[in-house]
Amino acid sequence: MLASLLLIERIGRRKLTIPQQWVCAVVLVVIGLWTSAPPAVILACFLVFAFANAMCTALTGVYPGEIFPTEIRGIGTGFATAFSRVGAALGTFLLPWSMQHLGAGPSMLIAAGVCVVGALVSQALAPETMGRPLSETSAPHRSARDAQRMNR
Repeated sequence: MLASLLLIERIGRRKLTIPQQWVCAVVLVVIGLWTSAPPAVILACFLVFAFANAMCTALTGVYPGEIFPTEIRGIGTGFATAFSRVGAALGTFLLPWSMQHLGAGPSMLIAAGVCVVGALVSQALAPETMGRPLSETSAPHRSARDAQRMNR
């Protein structure tokens, strides 16, 4: 988390969000497909996952406030935070059930699928806000050309 706080203005929000989700997906696929991996490999994979996930999580408090229009910024940020907490709670309660009933491999592959969906949605919708004024990044109506420029 500290790493993302130090890098957020140097690298940008989009670059700290999307690649990290792909890293999480790849690591979870490795764990899901290689269920007989040595414990050191599993530990290394989970450490990489934890680091990448922490970088994404650190943006939860920053990114929504920059992309929602002023009129709904508080509601939008609250909704995004609440949605992330609901997802965390579901994962906390569903993972033990999934591990017991489906097994470790399928459980990790399902988690990887969730990461892939998040990465694809972020790639399609997440604008880059680094170095841009809040009035520009949170404008309620953007043209298609403006949206393309923001995603670069």
